[in-house]
Amino acid sequence: MAQHASLPGRDIHRIVTMAHRCEEVDGIAPFNEQTTLALTRHPEKHRRHFVVRLGDTVIAYAGAEKVGDAAEAELAVDPAHRGKGVGHRLLASVLDWIEADITELRVWAHGDLPVSQRFAVKRGFTRDRVLYQFSRDLAGFTWPSAWPEGIGRNWPVGDGPAAALAAGVRLRPFRVGSDEAEWLRVNAAAFAAHPEQGRWTAADLAAREEETWFDPDGLLVAEDEAGLLGFHWTKVEDGIGEVYVLGVDPRAQGTGLGRTLTLAGLAHLAAHGIQQVDLYADQSNAKAVSLYRSQGFAIVRTDVQWAKRLR
Repeated sequence: MAQHASLPGRDIHRIVTMAHRCEEVDGIAPFNEQTTLALTRHPEKHRRHFVVRLGDTVIAYAGAEKVGDAAEAELAVDPAHRGKGVGHRLLASVLDWIEADITELRVWAHGDLPVSQRFAVKRGFTRDRVLYQFSRDLAGFTWPSAWPEGIGRNWPVGDGPAAALAAGVRLRPFRVGSDEAEWLRVNAAAFAAHPEQGRWTAADLAAREEETWFDPDGLLVAEDEAGLLGFHWTKVEDGIGEVYVLGVDPRAQGTGLGRTLTLAGLAHLAAHGIQQVDLYADQSNAKAVSLYRSQGFAIVRTDVQWAKRLR
């Protein structure tokens, strides 16, 4: 089993191919966006790749990252090689790499599959976080009867309450090359308690800006004279829209800005012909879960983060 700080192109291709085989059998991709992007990132001392090869084929992979006094990982084994101890050895290699000051290992399992549950429980992990994927068709959505002046082209209107902004607040698209620092500030403040989103760096944002799906018009920001107040970042892939990130600066929370931003992002998608929209929310975020349910979104998938105390 090989351990790498960075990966050669041939291994990246083989890992992606193996991930596709897992998705075909399991019905869900084994890695999230963060792990997938990390495959091509430059070496960083806090991140490692673990690759199990059989001849010219990759049959298992794990990506691991140290975050403070904890470590996070995702791992997958080719369906044709499961039940043979490959996953156990892969996990053992990740644990061997973790230093003595790391107190906890957290591992995401996508789809909450029985095979993942058995693997985690057998090795002493417990359920730590649950992430819901919601989805709905925008047909029949209750749109606002009016929008604030100067925003949106061809945004739908309906019989719902008018979308409003506080005095002095306006919406506009994200400006690449000038809004990054302010966006990172608001993101860090809005997600200060979030274990992943809140620690985004300039490099993380730049990596998304380089993705083929990135569209600055789909990243709506709210601002006043003092700076950015919030944002709603939408994403479109394969004709399906996603509420990618929605964040509100603490100084604007409780003003209704989150609701207006949510509606604006959905209207932007609808105006571009998107009908199906997905979004994600933590089970523990009861307010968000209740909001999305009230807007007609239904849970279509569950991801689980398993955790194990190491010392």
